[in-house]
Amino acid sequence: GSVADQHNKLATMSLMAGKPTVVEKPLTLGYDEASKLVQLAKQKNIFLMEGMWTRCFPAMRKVRDMIAAGEIGDICCVQGDFGWSTKDNGPEDRIWFPESGGMTLDIGMYMVQLGQVAFPNSPIERIQAMGKKKNGVDHTVVANIQYEDRGMLQFYVTGEANTEERVVIQGTSGRIVLDSPAHVPTTVRLLKDEGRGAAEETLLEYPLPDDTYTTWNYPGSIGFFHQIEAVADALRNGEKECRHFTLNDSLQIASTLDAILQQVHSSEESSTQQAEAMSV
Repeated sequence: GSVADQHNKLATMSLMAGKPTVVEKPLTLGYDEASKLVQLAKQKNIFLMEGMWTRCFPAMRKVRDMIAAGEIGDICCVQGDFGWSTKDNGPEDRIWFPESGGMTLDIGMYMVQLGQVAFPNSPIERIQAMGKKKNGVDHTVVANIQYEDRGMLQFYVTGEANTEERVVIQGTSGRIVLDSPAHVPTTVRLLKDEGRGAAEETLLEYPLPDDTYTTWNYPGSIGFFHQIEAVADALRNGEKECRHFTLNDSLQIASTLDAILQQVHSSEESSTQQAEAMSV
């Protein structure tokens, strides 16, 4: 696949050639580029999707249905983590590229999209983020996102370790748990509140398609089947975006990642200045 700093150029070329286009995450390196790409797709009346394959999984679609049906009441908080160890990634690896590297642009969107699942169509009221850098790029980031008149999303991403990668969506009358690896969800646990420390649990399982005939570079890659199926359905129906992950979803995520990165880089500079002042 292409490196993130090439996504905008290649996607533009594809749209200009009149081709329905699916772009690997991130759609572009920021909101400004993303909004122009979306505008181009709409002007050309051509299908465009950022490849947020997680949203196409049956398990994730079930989670959205349960939230919409009020299965766990009003959502108050979402917590998640995603990390993979970069210790074996050499200095030439894409993760260290100054413009497109770092963990936020690599996996941060997996976490941010959870807010859209829990609080559909809700604008973001406030973002707080801080982090640490390695080799000049963000390497561990913690973020809190508050949604207007709704609840909050709290997460971290890191390149320091292979984390559990588990998601908890907490409602006023229960919770939904996506077990590891949450970005390739195959199990959904619904826990209905029965009092403090007690809950009735229902386990829902959505096994991946059979992939014993091959091997993959990344675990769970057979799950791309669900995204391929969703895109094929959209094209057959003459739709110009994927209903599971819309262009507005992409734009909100791009804007959010911009804000997170701005705060992370600002907080790192501020911390350095404070440390220098304290050492004088």
